[in-house]
Amino acid sequence: MNAAGFAVNDRGCAFGDGLFETLFVHEGRVARLDDHLARLRCGLSRLGLPEPSGDQMLAVLDEAIKTGASDHGTTGVCKLVVTAGSGPRGYRRPEQPALTVTAAYGPLPPVPTEPLALDPVPVIVEGVTALRGLKHLNRLSQVLAQQSLPAGRREGLMLDPAGRVVSGTMGNLFWRERGDWHTPPLVGGAIAGTRRAWWIETLDARVTPCAPGRLALAEAAFLCNAVSAWRPVGWLLGRALPDVDGPPADGLESVAGCWQPPAGAMRPRQNPWPATLSEAMADSCWGRVALAESGAPCEVSCPTPPSPQSIER
Repeated sequence: MNAAGFAVNDRGCAFGDGLFETLFVHEGRVARLDDHLARLRCGLSRLGLPEPSGDQMLAVLDEAIKTGASDHGTTGVCKLVVTAGSGPRGYRRPEQPALTVTAAYGPLPPVPTEPLALDPVPVIVEGVTALRGLKHLNRLSQVLAQQSLPAGRREGLMLDPAGRVVSGTMGNLFWRERGDWHTPPLVGGAIAGTRRAWWIETLDARVTPCAPGRLALAEAAFLCNAVSAWRPVGWLLGRALPDVDGPPADGLESVAGCWQPPAGAMRPRQNPWPATLSEAMADSCWGRVALAESGAPCEVSCPTPPSPQSIER
């Protein structure tokens, strides 16, 4: 890995005060970069952190990929991390935080060759309303959930304190019910995934609150994240699913077993860092879905997802 070290007093290390993006890179290009940067900028705004310059952000990414490619090739995974920077002891930030921006690039992870089996894990994932949907640095619930999986299992279902389905441990869940696709709302500590947004638009998927029992109606299911947009589920709550034949949309490409949106999504935009956050939200799939899901008007640049009780879709 081409990873920069963090100072001991960096707030990202000390308090999880920061955000990260996991980026799929194919032949040196980041897939759906506009979605990732829109989500990052939205997260910085919601955390009350300043934005780095677009030039700085893209330079850090380019350098990490270029340096790492010499050891790992031009197809892999890049992790971009932005923290509130170093500061004195205590939770309160300096009045003018000096952000730490770094990136690490490495090879693709091992990819399961068989459909996933999903059962609830014993770790409950709780969330703070102000952080709902954010890809912030505190992922201990997911770490503990992964640690709880039986030998040979790669994934599990995470539930919130009310017993509602949140997500997998490393991806958002979609299931097909009576021919329509659904995904849970952003309850608990769920992440508003970039591929989740792409699937919501592509499948016209409904955002539907879900108790585990509802999944008995599922005809097909999959998990998605930035590394693979389609990870088929073969067994759900101990029941074999009848449909695991292939992705539910045309055009997905398998790169070393990692499924990605159509190749056109790899092409960089003329300006992946628009002048304003409002433009970034309006111009990206992730931003459009975030605005629609929150019920916020278009001029609101960075909404907080609604509470699950307010969702009637």
